[in-house]
Amino acid sequence: MKMAGSIETSEHHDLRLPTGRTVGEEIAGFNRFSRLMDSRFKLAGVPIGLDAIIGVVPVAGDAVTGAMGLYALGTAARLKLPITAHIHIIWNLIADAAIGAVPLAGDVFDVFFRSHRKNFRVVEKHLIKRARKHEAELAVELAKASNV
Repeated sequence: MKMAGSIETSEHHDLRLPTGRTVGEEIAGFNRFSRLMDSRFKLAGVPIGLDAIIGVVPVAGDAVTGAMGLYALGTAARLKLPITAHIHIIWNLIADAAIGAVPLAGDVFDVFFRSHRKNFRVVEKHLIKRARKHEAELAVELAKASNV
């Protein structure tokens, strides 16, 4: 099942990580969270989330949604993703907070930038890469074992 703007497929989410869990199992909660924050609802046919709704409240709304964005950073830390993933996530959070804080224009920006979905895709991409590497390592071990 291909989702708009995402590389995720059931095939990718079934890949096993070195922990024994699948990519899908590791990011299921983050997937639900990022959808809620960025695209859970529709307004005039345009997907919006809590980020855009809460962000309408000047200053406090952007502070709350910015703090909620730290969930992505926590997920990256929990999964021990590389520093490049952390930097990418921080960049998305800073851009969302800085531009999102601009009255009116920031509210429109929040609807289309979707930083939480972007951060989900950063985490997803790194986990898929890790799972593929693990799969390749297992194949090499299996080949060695069958040659013995």
